[in-house]
Order: sequence, then structure tokens, then C-alpha cells
Amino acid sequence: MKKITVHIADGSEISRSGMVCLLEKSRKIDKIHTYPTANKLLKSYSCGTDSVCIISSSLSDLSLKDLMKKLQEINPSPAVIVVSGTSDIGHVNQALNCGVKGYITRQVTSNELEKTVLAVADGEQAFSRKVTKTIVTHYANKRDKPGKPMGDTITKREREVLSLIVQGLTSAEIAKRLYISPRTVETHRSNLMQKLGIKNTAGLVRYALQEGEDL
Repeated sequence: MKKITVHIADGSEISRSGMVCLLEKSRKIDKIHTYPTANKLLKSYSCGTDSVCIISSSLSDLSLKDLMKKLQEINPSPAVIVVSGTSDIGHVNQALNCGVKGYITRQVTSNELEKTVLAVADGEQAFSRKVTKTIVTHYANKRDKPGKPMGDTITKREREVLSLIVQGLTSAEIAKRLYISPRTVETHRSNLMQKLGIKNTAGLVRYALQEGEDL
């Protein structure tokens, strides 16, 4: 079983200590490093498949966009989770556009935090429960908008799969929910990416947020 190293960058000592307290109980997390600034994180961060960064959305020395660019110079696909005081859809969308793989609020539970870290470490997109609820509500509010040309090519089953992907379910979990095989889920995922010109799951989530796909 691989052990994960977590890097926490947050200007608040209380927030850093709180996340350490929530994560140190996990048997799958080996080391936890904390930093008060983005630049101190950058000095210690190294490319590693088992490293996950939890970054505050309100670091004072670097914007999220600039920090992500610098992390990507070290690791082309860094496993990054943003922690924020808000689950506002605009902030979530902005973070995803910067290349982060996860988004949580400061009200996250120990179980949610660990689950998000482990999912992102495995290359998946992950959100805390409150953020997922915000995204789903965003979809619901888009139902009366005129359809998008690209969305017209998506089948009903593909819409269902996309909705569950955004909610953070794995292919195996989606298969159980829809009573289909994991291979069929992967086929739908692949078809969605091909139809929408998207290369990965993060892109599917961004598409749904930006286009307001009626799910």
C-alpha cells in the first residue's frame, strides 16, 4: 500500500493545525508538511506521484493561478486540492481552470478530507460534500436555459454518467448506480470526451460548469 505525503499551504496556523489533526489519523498518509506561504511550499515541493498539495485559496504571496503555474513547472500534473471558505460556483470553476483536481471547504469533515486526498492522489477529481451540492444546484438552475449545440449530441445515458462523474463517483460506483458494467461506464466516459473534445475527467467537470449542461 502506497503512503502519501501531504503538503499543506495555508496562512492560518489554526487552519494548518486543524487539517493536520484531521489527516494524521489516516493510515494511508505517511508524512504531512505545513507551510505558511506559497513560496515556502515551492521550496520544499518535489515531483512525486504520491504527493498531494492542499492549498488555501487566500494565500497572500501568490495567486492560485501563479502558484499552479510554478507547481506545474516542477510536476506537469500536480495533485492539488484547494481549501476555501466558500463553495461559490465561480470560485470552484476558476480553481478547476487553473488545473486543481480537488476543492473542499473549511467545514470539511475528517472522513471527507481523507477521501478527497486519497482520490486526488489516485488521479481522480474530488470535491467535499458541500461543494458537490453547490455544483448539482448549479445544474438544476440551468435547466431552463437554451440547449447548447454540443450538448445536443449527448445521449440521455451519457448525461447520467456525466452527472455522476461530477458528483465524484468512480466508474465502479457509477456502474452500480446505473446497473451497468464498469466497462460500459468507461465507454460512455470516452464517448463524452470524444464528442466534447475533452481529454480528461477534469475537463468534463469544467465543461459541465461552464456550459451549464442540463443534467
